[in-house]
Amino acid sequence: MSKYLVWLWPGLISAVVLAGWATYGSDLPGAAVLLATAFAILTAVAFSLPMAESPPLMQRKALRPLLIALAVLVAVLALSTAFAVYDRSAAWVEMIKLGGVFCAFALGFRGALTDDKARRLFDALLYTGGIWAIASIIMFILDPDGIYGIAKMGAGRLTGAFSSPNSAGTLFGALGVMALGRVISRILTRREPQILERIDPVMTGICTVSLAALMLTVSRGAIFSTIICAGGLGILLLRSHLSLPRLAAVGAIVVAVLVVVFATPLSNVIGRLDGIDGDALERTTILKSHFSFALQQPWLGSGPGSFNTVNSHIIATQNYRELAMIRAMHNVYLQWFEETGVMGLAALALLNFAIVAPMISGARRRSQMSGRIWAILAGYLVFLLHGLTDYAFQEPALAMFMALLMGCGFAMAGNRSTTHPHRSVV
Repeated sequence: MSKYLVWLWPGLISAVVLAGWATYGSDLPGAAVLLATAFAILTAVAFSLPMAESPPLMQRKALRPLLIALAVLVAVLALSTAFAVYDRSAAWVEMIKLGGVFCAFALGFRGALTDDKARRLFDALLYTGGIWAIASIIMFILDPDGIYGIAKMGAGRLTGAFSSPNSAGTLFGALGVMALGRVISRILTRREPQILERIDPVMTGICTVSLAALMLTVSRGAIFSTIICAGGLGILLLRSHLSLPRLAAVGAIVVAVLVVVFATPLSNVIGRLDGIDGDALERTTILKSHFSFALQQPWLGSGPGSFNTVNSHIIATQNYRELAMIRAMHNVYLQWFEETGVMGLAALALLNFAIVAPMISGARRRSQMSGRIWAILAGYLVFLLHGLTDYAFQEPALAMFMALLMGCGFAMAGNRSTTHPHRSVV
């Protein structure tokens, strides 16, 4: 097959991802359902076409626990929808969105069933992220107070086309961490005598523009999550190659360089720290109000997608200022508990375990792909950590993107090597 044709499928998937990111209002029901439909169509086409597999699909042991965990989650969501206390129509829309997330995972998995395909898909998604980071920075420079000429929330902060600068921060933080993982892995595995020859300029560029976009979002939670995950990934990849003093020295140099390069946006972040007490009180009021309501139906929740209806129902004089304008709880886990109950939370945890555990096992076992798998897990961790204070997971375009990557990483972890170790690229 032509060296260009092999990029056709990753390019098509990446184009859909980019379209989702670039659509203003992609978190609204109409656009979200359209994006879910696009992923469903691509997934159906992918599974209908013959594709190379190593090993064959049905010989992958990690697949059965995953399907069982998925069946449990779907059953719980169906029960929660059937017994939804509020807004059953919103519950069905939410189920369609989640269907799009499941399809995105399946598409990423199907498109990465050999190491070569996995490398191309992962890299194509990172290239797409770099393109969107550049586009978002240009959009921000041209119009810092709007999105496509429309006034936005968080004026003066980079938002891309998302509903919040914090959601953009989650994406660009995760992209920066994953690109950093690729840069470090290449340096460690290439055999060129000079370290500069081992540096991938494209991935370095993607890492740089992603971190620049992150800084311009001035998202405290996203920046702190990114620092934690980037530091953890660096230690994980370098621990067997550098002594602790050298590792600390390298980390200090990198931090110093980043502080100098991003001095202006960092000063804005520090300025926003002055208001952290007020934000904490506001978020506490939101969480307490919704948690109290969630305890009234703890097993199956009030129904998927019911947040807005519930929020309107519990607004009172004492919490009006905090609840009147929000569209999410600023904690995806508590919101999931409110909407699907303890059973939904447990089912979601089970599904995550069925995905993440094989990926960690594969990253430890597979020398050829470990760097990529660890990078994806670190990017996912950015989403998980920032989910404690914000809601990027509830932006369908971002949730489906991360599901694509997790499906790709899940496939990588179970792939069988088809090349000799000395020719491998991590």
